[in-house]
Amino acid sequence: MSKVVVAFTITMLAVSTVFMTQSIFLEISESFKIDITQARFSFGVVSLFYSASFFFIGPVADKYDLPKIAVTGLVLLAMAVLFASITPNFSLFIIAMALIGVCAASIPAAMFPHIATISAENKAGFYVGLIVAAATLGVTFGRVLMGLMTSNIGWQFSFRIVSGVLFFLSAVSFIILIEKRNEKLRNHKKLFKLYVNLIRLMFNPQTLSLLVVGFGLYFGFLGMVTFLTYRLVAPPFNFSSGEVGWISLAGISALIAPFSGNISQKIGTSKIIFPSLLICLLSFQLMGWFQSITLTTLGVLLLFFGVYACQPVIFLLIGQRVPRESIGSASSLYIFFCIGGGSLSSIILGPVWRSYGWHGITAFCSISLLISLLIMSFNAAHSISDK
Repeated sequence: MSKVVVAFTITMLAVSTVFMTQSIFLEISESFKIDITQARFSFGVVSLFYSASFFFIGPVADKYDLPKIAVTGLVLLAMAVLFASITPNFSLFIIAMALIGVCAASIPAAMFPHIATISAENKAGFYVGLIVAAATLGVTFGRVLMGLMTSNIGWQFSFRIVSGVLFFLSAVSFIILIEKRNEKLRNHKKLFKLYVNLIRLMFNPQTLSLLVVGFGLYFGFLGMVTFLTYRLVAPPFNFSSGEVGWISLAGISALIAPFSGNISQKIGTSKIIFPSLLICLLSFQLMGWFQSITLTTLGVLLLFFGVYACQPVIFLLIGQRVPRESIGSASSLYIFFCIGGGSLSSIILGPVWRSYGWHGITAFCSISLLISLLIMSFNAAHSISDK
């Protein structure tokens, strides 16, 4: 159980570093004397490098010792966050954020397959859901904590505190996670063949459809969450970074993830996925079309609830469609598509924000989610016809 607790903690902290800048765009723009709309690249770049790294880390996770990958990633991540806190200009800060994205990816890329591998079959849904919840709470934790800390002690010192915590956790992880492992358990295929296998998985119709569902889901999800900061710091809300952080606390509803994964093994995946996607669509409308703090907060609550109710279920579906020795590549591919969708949304939706404002963001993100819903509907219909 101690291994699960450590895996949960380091996954949450690693993911939180990717989302630290989302609630402090205003402070970053003031610190580096840039326009606030440029500050969004601090998230766009870190999330893009974070997602792209999963494509390359997946086969590595299938071949090498997973806990060692995670511990090495933690040490490098702590150094990258420290570097970001002392950079004198925005260009170097963006480079630091890219390094943070690469290093942060190694932790969940190692922990998802590690927990799936060491879990008993009847507990796999719960434990995989627990790590999904950790990644989700990382999104909330990064936005909330950094917003609150920045409003009190500034973002640079806040980054240094995070760096210190990561160094400490790397030592704890080394003690608890790393053990003498049986050499026979390692995949002895050449790394090149594992990358070829990853490409095959990506273009396999059974897995590709689920990867695209994840892309569409996260394009809408992170698109709304990223531009929500701009929405809240502008009239009529005029929120501070601390207040943006408090609104983000509604993301605590992501704790549904481990229970969702467990329940889906009893009642079926469709009964979890479709209601969850519809809840996400409803949350977009509550956040998008009403100038109400109450409805916006409720929308954030429902959005995180919906996304992370279906996320572990999709993970389980992907795991069922690939060989056990490819689970590292498969889970990394899925995260690659998910975070890749979110990264692209933060960049692509910039012109939409400038031309059409918050309502334009809401419309584009709703369309993206509808595409995911349609693909899942097609998959469900196809499964029924096969039977």
